[in-house]
Amino acid sequence: SAPYVSGIANDSYSPYNKPWAIMRWLAEDKPVAETILIVDPDCMFVDRLEVSVVENAPIAQQAFFSFVFGEGNGTGKDNVAAEVARRYCKGCTFVDAVAVPIMIHRKDLEKIAPLWLEKTLEMRRDRPNWAAAWSEATSSLGLGWTTEMFGYVFAAAELGIRHEIWNLQNAAPYDKRLTAPIIHYYERVSLSDGRSWEKKSADAASNIPWPVPPDTDLVSATTLMKLHEAYHILGPSLDTSKKVGRLGLKPRQKP
Repeated sequence: SAPYVSGIANDSYSPYNKPWAIMRWLAEDKPVAETILIVDPDCMFVDRLEVSVVENAPIAQQAFFSFVFGEGNGTGKDNVAAEVARRYCKGCTFVDAVAVPIMIHRKDLEKIAPLWLEKTLEMRRDRPNWAAAWSEATSSLGLGWTTEMFGYVFAAAELGIRHEIWNLQNAAPYDKRLTAPIIHYYERVSLSDGRSWEKKSADAASNIPWPVPPDTDLVSATTLMKLHEAYHILGPSLDTSKKVGRLGLKPRQKP
């Protein structure tokens, strides 16, 4: 599917493609599997994940943020995530602070995906009214990048779909032991000898620190060993994110 373009001025926001691609996949490929796993491209499997879910009972990872509303914390003051929820989660009686990996029934995803994109668009259109505390410069929330994450959460909440929190992923540097079937390498991976690797680096696809010192924690070591293994199997990876035009694909405009 061609990349999604919102039609909003100065809005080069690639994560629109997550709900958009899922919508297209569901509509065009018509999968029959009932349990769908949603992960990000910077996730790797290190163990089997054999779980089935039923309708209205998805399973998800606890997000890096939480919703703390003033009424329940004794201060009368919302935290940043709760401020965002008050503005954009319409008529919600709950909000689940969840993120990928998400395991969800296909019928739930069919309901969530269109609203997920709609909520993301709603927030992006409202950017001129965002509080300063919501930006990457002043908060770890970083709504400029995490808009679609909140779009999913608010869509599920508006539809009344609650999540059960499971430990589905490990991530360096926060986890040292492997306790989950997925590693999510969204942060810098550091080695005990001072070297490091980060997916955002221009040479991340080819400059993978090696060998891994034996006293490196297991999550970091496994991440780099798997990346090193993939490099030797697949060869160098090229960033094609800016070459869409050369592939003959035209961004899809919002109807």
